[in-house]
Parts: sequence; C-alpha cells; structure tokens
Amino acid sequence: MKKFVSFLCAGLMLLLGAGCGDNDNSVKSSVDVVLYTEGMEYTETEKGEPLTYYALYYDYLGGETVMPVGGFYAPYSAGGSLDGNNIKDFLTDEVFSALADAGINNMFYSVDRWTKGAANPKIEKALDLCEKYGIGYVVEAFYIDAQIGTRTQDIPLEDMPLSGDNGQQELQELFDEITQNGERDCVIGLLACDEPFPRQLDNLGVLSDVFDSLEGTGQANLYMNMVGRWEGENNFWGQSDPITWEDYIDSVFENVNLKMLSFTQYPYSSAETPESNLTSYFNKLSVYRKVAYEHGVPHFRMMQAGGQWNDLRQWVETVDPYPSEAELLFDVNSSLAYGCKGIQYFPLVQPEHFAYQTGETYDFENRNGLIGGAGNLTRWYYYAKRANTQVAAVDEYLMCSANVGVIVHGEDAEYYIVEQGTPGEEYISSKQFRQLTGVSGDDCIIGCFDYKGGTALYVVNYSRKEKADITLSFDKDNYRYNVIQRGQSTDVVGGRMTLTLDAGEAALVVLF
Repeated sequence: MKKFVSFLCAGLMLLLGAGCGDNDNSVKSSVDVVLYTEGMEYTETEKGEPLTYYALYYDYLGGETVMPVGGFYAPYSAGGSLDGNNIKDFLTDEVFSALADAGINNMFYSVDRWTKGAANPKIEKALDLCEKYGIGYVVEAFYIDAQIGTRTQDIPLEDMPLSGDNGQQELQELFDEITQNGERDCVIGLLACDEPFPRQLDNLGVLSDVFDSLEGTGQANLYMNMVGRWEGENNFWGQSDPITWEDYIDSVFENVNLKMLSFTQYPYSSAETPESNLTSYFNKLSVYRKVAYEHGVPHFRMMQAGGQWNDLRQWVETVDPYPSEAELLFDVNSSLAYGCKGIQYFPLVQPEHFAYQTGETYDFENRNGLIGGAGNLTRWYYYAKRANTQVAAVDEYLMCSANVGVIVHGEDAEYYIVEQGTPGEEYISSKQFRQLTGVSGDDCIIGCFDYKGGTALYVVNYSRKEKADITLSFDKDNYRYNVIQRGQSTDVVGGRMTLTLDAGEAALVVLF
C-alpha cells in the first residue's frame, strides 16, 4: 500500500483564511474543513456490500492495487545514422530508468521482434533492462504475426498452424523461449494484434484459445488494442463487408477471450483543438465504459503523447506541438473518472519515421513521444510524469472500486457533454451521490465510485486552460475524508470542501 506524506501551509489557512504561496503543492480546502488529528470525533459513513468491479493487474508490477501504466512503441535497438543524423539506441539504462521514473510500468510493441528458435539479443537486452527497472514487457513475435494473417490477406482457419495437432506445442515452445521457461517474470504477455480488422478475428480467436491452454503463463495474457469507435458503417478500406462499430466489437468478444478492452482515443488534432471535439470524446468514453462493463472486463485507454503521426513516411511540415500539459492531464483524469483501469501513451518512444519533415529534414525532438527520436525527454515526458504521480497515488483506491456513474457540473461541461452529447447510463443527472448532496463552483466532472462499499469521488477540472474552484457539499458536517491531489494525501474532517484544481487536474476524495 502506497502512503504519502500530507502537509498543508503553516497556520493551515483553514478557519483562519490564510493563503498559501503559488508554488505550494498541498491540497487546497475550504474553511469548512479542518485537518484530522488522532482522536478527533467524526461521523463514519455507512458502508454497503461492495459492488462488483473488473480489473486486470500483475503481481510483477505490484499486485491488485497498482494500475498498469504503459506505452506503445517500446524502446528499440537502432543506432547508425540517417542522412547524417545519429539514430539513438534506446536500449540503455538511461532510457529505461527515465521511463520508470516517469511512472511507466509496462510497454508493448517494438520494431524488434522475437524470432522463434533463434537468438534474439535485442529483445533479450530489452527484457534484461525491464527486469532491472521493474517494467513489464509485452513481446511481439514474428511467429504470432504468421498465425493471424495481415489486414489484406486471410489465412484460412484450416491452414492456420495453431489449428493443427502441434499448435499448442508450437506456441508453448515460443512462450517458454521468451520467458526462459518462466524465469523472466517481466514478460506479462504476447502482442497478438494492434487494431485488428474483422477478417482477422476468427484466427485471433484460435490464437487466444490456444494461449489460454498453455502451461506456466501465470498472469501473462494476449494483448490487443481495438479500433476506436466510428459512426455508421466501415468497410476497412475494402477489406471487410460494411460493419458498424457495435457489430465489430460484438464480433471481437464473440471470437476472442479478451482480458481487457483497450481502445485508442486521440482527440487532439492541432494546438488549437475545438472545444466541440469534447462532445465526441465523452460520447466514446461513455460507450467504451458501457461495453467493458457489459462484458465483465476493465477498460484501458491509449492517449496521445504528442501528435503529428507520420505512418506514411511523408515529408510533412512540423506544426506547433500538441496536446498541452493541461490537455494530457485532462485526458488521464477524465479517463479515470469514467472508470478506466489502465493508462497507455502513444508513442512511448518516437519512431524514426515520425520525424520526416518538409525539405527532407528531420524533427527528432519536438513532435511526439515521451522519449524523442534523439533520445531526449520531451515535454510530454514531464506532462505524463506529473499525471502518473497522481495515478500512483490514487490507484490503490480506483483499482479496487466500481465506477457507479459520473456527475457533470457547469455551463460548458453540461452543454458539450450532456446537451450536445449522448451520455449513457453513467450520467447522474441529480448531481448527488450517496453522501454528496451538491456541487457548486466552476465546471467539473466527478467520477463516483463504490470503494469497498463506501464512497470515493474523482473530481476533475473540466477546463484545459484555467484553474477551477469546485465545492462539494455533504449531508453531514463532520465526515472524515482522505483527499489526494498532486500525489499528496491529506486527512480532513468537515461537511463542505472547496478544491482548487489546475487546468485539467483532479483530486480524489475518499470518505471514511
């Protein structure tokens, strides 16, 4: 269990109204809340039977109270030069230490892939570094790729090697190779497919069935990231019959034994993304939450660490970087408010081809990735580190909680999420939840959780540009709360509290 030292300004500002300096990182509370001291009387909230929740965790990462926080595009072995530019070798202590320090505890997808039956010094080095820094690794293997076909070419089920008599043995040998017969605890899974097309789902179903039959896999699982939701029908560039996203995701769950619903959601397309984009953003969060709960799995969200993707390897102009710090904080915190139990960043390391720039030059440093193509720590590294500090402080509660619903408060928040959007069953229109009787102040969203039968509230500043003062009112004036903000925990007593949150920031309030 992670514990954090709590502190407030001298004189506490509580009751006295004394303020703290701008650089203070303590929890800001209203004059109606006082610090709890040992022996202080308070009213304990009534606890019910804990609600069912769904989570995926790994003992290697710390167990059921530690949230998986990962990234797509793991560090890889490069080196050499490109048009006179030195290419960084990312398989170093420096890179893995920096990622661990930023709160990254797992990674997946690498241009370095395991070749069955052959020495794999690059992957082995990556796994050694993961073991050293306590990072889980989802390994991609050429053998897996050969089982499921590509997006443009089918492998009939009867011709799929894993469907044969030796299929289980072949996959068992691969897993044992990678894990050194179970000695490498850092291997938390194999990468099955990223954003599979419908034509690949039958084969992925066979793959998942065979993997589930293996011995010695422990908590390791097959990882798949689903295609994000779309409106209407999609024929996958002519590679599928037209299909709705709802039919697609139903087919995924019918075929594949998923351990989590991992989805991609990138709402920022420029440094000045329209406010109206948030309507689609929250509509999709609502749908992903609903689908995950219906199928009894947790949902993970992959969000953007920068932008300016360049999968087509074109010479494109570099624009102002995005998203901002507040936008990334908002992405993480709003996902948590909607019950996500896994956070993922894309890309973790900037791939070489994302650097192609107008004039046949390269931008290795300022486009995307927590680690830039030059090996530098980007702005998104520091943004994610700040976000992950809060995740590490609240995950022991949120991982073991059921998300009951979401409160939306404020003119802009209600307009873009409720009036323009299509909130689902998670929307709490009364703006009340158990002991919480009212919300006032600036715009916010509040994730409402059942934590071991009790109440927890994740309060998120809706604004990505301005600070917010948000007041929570409760039905008794002497409840005791644990308030966690910026990774710091403060124990207070009172009946009404005002939280001051930076743009995109959040605080968790847990009632005793």
